Amino acid sequence: MGRYVTGVAAGMAHYRTTVASTASSDQAFDLIGNFARIAEWDPGVSESKRLDSGPLGVGSTFEVITVMGPRKLPLTYEVLEFTAGERIVLQAQTSDFVSYDVITVEATPEGSELTYDADLAMKGYRRIFDLGLTALFQVIGRRAEAGMRRELARQG
Repeated sequence: MGRYVTGVAAGMAHYRTTVASTASSDQAFDLIGNFARIAEWDPGVSESKRLDSGPLGVGSTFEVITVMGPRKLPLTYEVLEFTAGERIVLQAQTSDFVSYDVITVEATPEGSELTYDADLAMKGYRRIFDLGLTALFQVIGRRAEAGMRRELARQG
């Protein structure tokens, strides 16, 4: 997979949230950063699994099946950066778009604070749809955030 340089470009769909939790930083990182578990908290994902074995790290890959109305879209996410328990950067690419997700977790006296920062950029002529995608991505992001909050509360 080619590399994508993150950053909020004009028109790029972007969603960022920070969630405080009583879950430990290790619990939060394992639940949210391990995309084999994304279907547990993201209502826009019907199933997910790890495609390789061994310790999670740079180069690890996940198959994530997203649901958009009646359509199911399989995505392959690759880990681009990894610091165990603290930070993971994942990317998925199709012929239509690039999804770039950065998840960071910090320990706090109460448990942990998790920041999820996601960019979604259309490719080629599809960029004309970026403005509409931005609004849709906010809805998708808020639903995923609600799922994160719910599942992290169960962990803590």
